[in-house]
Amino acid sequence: METVKLTNKNGDIIERLKIQYEPNEKIWAERGWSLYVKPKPQPKVEPKPEPKLEKPKTTTKKAE
Repeated sequence: METVKLTNKNGDIIERLKIQYEPNEKIWAERGWSLYVKPKPQPKVEPKPEPKLEKPKTTTKKAE
């Protein structure tokens, strides 16, 4: 038997048989229930390493 997951605006999730849900979709919608869609995981963004800036070499004059 296939099942479907339903969710409401409060975030509650229930599971019902598909044959119970399909003929009564309108009634479920009026009560605030809709099919649960699993959110897609967002890809992790790794920070790019900052390029190292080379300091210009400074020369100092020796006192004569």
